[in-house]
Amino acid sequence: MWADAGADDPRCTGSGAPGAPAELLSNGFPAGRALCPVCLRFIPLVGARFLDEHDTAGAASAQESLDRADWFNTHGWSEGPTGQQ
Repeated sequence: MWADAGADDPRCTGSGAPGAPAELLSNGFPAGRALCPVCLRFIPLVGARFLDEHDTAGAASAQESLDRADWFNTHGWSEGPTGQQ
């Protein structure tokens, strides 16, 4: 039987990585957050240069999920965290 004691740490290994604000959609999403190259979530920046500490999974609102899908459909899956391909 599997137990939480053997589970991976929920902290994303992309926490603390360099980042830059992602390109904005017309509605302002992702509002200055950067794309984490590990978990592919939009994460606030610390000191405008590094991804804030975050977990690999989390409850996203329905609107966040729609905006995230729209962002990837607009900017693509190959775009890096600095907005460059």
